[in-house]
Amino acid sequence: MDNKQYYVKLPVWKKCAFGSIDTANNFSWSYISSFLAIYLTDTFLIPASYVSIMFLVCRFWDAINDPIVGYLADRTRTRWGRYRPWIFFGTAPLFITTALLFWPHPDWALPTKMVYVCALYALVVLFYTMVNLTYGSLNAVVTQDPAERGSLASYRLLFAYIGSTAMTQLVVRAEPVLSSKNPGMGYFYLAVIFAVFCIPMQIFGAKVQKEVIPPSNTGVKMSIFRQLRLSFKNVPFMMVCIMFLAQGFSLYGVGAINTYWFKYVVGDTNPLATYSLITLVPSMLGCFTSQFWSNKLRNKGKAIGITYVAQAVFFTLQFFLFRNTVNIGVMYFLGIVVQYFAGANMSLIYGMVPDTIEYSELITKGERMDGFLNTLSSFWNKVGITIGTAGTVWILDLVGYVPNAADQPSNVILALDLMKWILPTIFCIIALVSLIWYKLDYANFDKLVATLNEQRPVWEAERKAAAGK
Repeated sequence: MDNKQYYVKLPVWKKCAFGSIDTANNFSWSYISSFLAIYLTDTFLIPASYVSIMFLVCRFWDAINDPIVGYLADRTRTRWGRYRPWIFFGTAPLFITTALLFWPHPDWALPTKMVYVCALYALVVLFYTMVNLTYGSLNAVVTQDPAERGSLASYRLLFAYIGSTAMTQLVVRAEPVLSSKNPGMGYFYLAVIFAVFCIPMQIFGAKVQKEVIPPSNTGVKMSIFRQLRLSFKNVPFMMVCIMFLAQGFSLYGVGAINTYWFKYVVGDTNPLATYSLITLVPSMLGCFTSQFWSNKLRNKGKAIGITYVAQAVFFTLQFFLFRNTVNIGVMYFLGIVVQYFAGANMSLIYGMVPDTIEYSELITKGERMDGFLNTLSSFWNKVGITIGTAGTVWILDLVGYVPNAADQPSNVILALDLMKWILPTIFCIIALVSLIWYKLDYANFDKLVATLNEQRPVWEAERKAAAGK
């Protein structure tokens, strides 16, 4: 058997179509991650402590539904494949519920507000799981070539950065204008506009992909709990999960705090839009060059380790530089540098997940768990997101945050600085340490694929012999 029969090379246009799915995703998920907290506290007028509780509850639900969707997706059999149907049928509900989540009713009683937001948020995260996690699983089945998988991850992150940046620009610049004409409605109007453009984009991006790696046909029935137990034996995968956990803590925790930091530390949210715009190019450059470095080193683990070291150094530097006054020009310059490494980091970590799936196939003796492992890695990412976003809002309430107050207490300013700069540093270090146990470099992966091709007939013979008994 050809050890590289599924090492498919994909044309650039198809990689762009693949990436466009994540462009659309960011007009929902990044929109929520970056602006929902401040929308709920400052527009919907829900106290920060209650917002923290809602985030904790709803995102806990978000985390636990991931493995369930992955388990079901792996068992989906249609003429469109296993994973694309979930994108086709989940896209419209995702953007409709996102828009409804930003539909403000500040005059409602607090219990009514809480029920409304929790119900809509729970639906949003379910539909997002259906769309985004099966999208992530596509990377593992459209090609087996680790370099092409890394390239797809680069395109995915490139287009994600484009979507996130465009979304931030539109929200920061257009929301005040829209709300000045219809108070409080700016976020809702933008969410509706996003839905009109993003639903067709996601469906087209999924439609042109082809799942070339067939599902397992071993006849083995594995429960979700057995798959969970087996995943803990997959050491490279567990290290990737730790990195996703750290990413959820740092990246999305900072994302939730960014608007607060610019509004109350800098005193103006306009630099946030400028910052996201000028850091787009280095983020894109990081995405594309990450594959060059991982190919050069023949090791994605070593390449991502460099990005963690660089980010930890620059985050710490900015904390000490901007404690008393924020020099916007210096912040822009350092942001450009650090975002290069952040872009490379994101691309590499998403490119590492598909490579661990073949390792799980070796453990299970022929049973692939593409969707389950992708969703399980996302589970740990969302655990980090849950604690990171809920925790940051809870900390603000704890230190005396006052919604819409121009002059915040000094404790609030210190907390914002620590959460923006020091927390990401800590989690970069945690992720860096986990790389000690990640051994799946290019050479070992090629050996793994060869071993799988040699062992599949043996495993099949063993199953037939066991069935004959």
